[in-house]
Amino acid sequence: MRNQSIFAGLSLEELRSLGMEVQDISCLQGEVLYRVGDDARYAYTLRSGAVKLVKSLENGQEVIIRLLHRGDLLGFEGMQEAQHRHAAIALAPSELCRLDLAELQRLSERLPKVQEAIRQRWQQALQSSEDHIMELGAKRAEARLATFLLQWVEHYPQLRSLPFPLSRPDLAAFLGLSTEHVSRIMADFKRHAFIQEQRGHLEILAPQSLAGMAGKLPEHKPD
Repeated sequence: MRNQSIFAGLSLEELRSLGMEVQDISCLQGEVLYRVGDDARYAYTLRSGAVKLVKSLENGQEVIIRLLHRGDLLGFEGMQEAQHRHAAIALAPSELCRLDLAELQRLSERLPKVQEAIRQRWQQALQSSEDHIMELGAKRAEARLATFLLQWVEHYPQLRSLPFPLSRPDLAAFLGLSTEHVSRIMADFKRHAFIQEQRGHLEILAPQSLAGMAGKLPEHKPD
């Protein structure tokens, strides 16, 4: 994981002098790493599996603000805020590296390369979230889901049958749709042989068809 971590820019000598403990932890599907309002004590790098970052609206509706994959960071907002503003929940059995935030803060002050790496990765996460918001506003439901499925494939370039632990409610919470709408579109994609789904795995059968659908913009209807 070194080349994907915040320590990627450090030399071997600098790595040996870090002087901080990095804990390897495992979590089960559905396990909560932290909740909204919890004191921010740790930051994490996801080594394998998948994690969702979740917030709840005032009406109780759950919104997934980010979906994390191998190499992604979470919990680093604790370097600026005392408490977590979202929950982190494992979508699948996952392996993570856990870092103590207080130690990480001291380390980043001592090694500017680490501080810069955190800043760059955080900027990438913000850009990804911004792109996602733009897609929600600019695309029809079918195009949103097609875009998402093609993006999911990119995280597993060596696999034909992809791990796909997302439930229909998870997809709905991430794409800003109803669960019923997502279920109906997924059924249409299967019926047209665009995708195949079985036992928590997904296979894209017609990537070009999905790509064409993902590029469609919403039709403008008169008021």
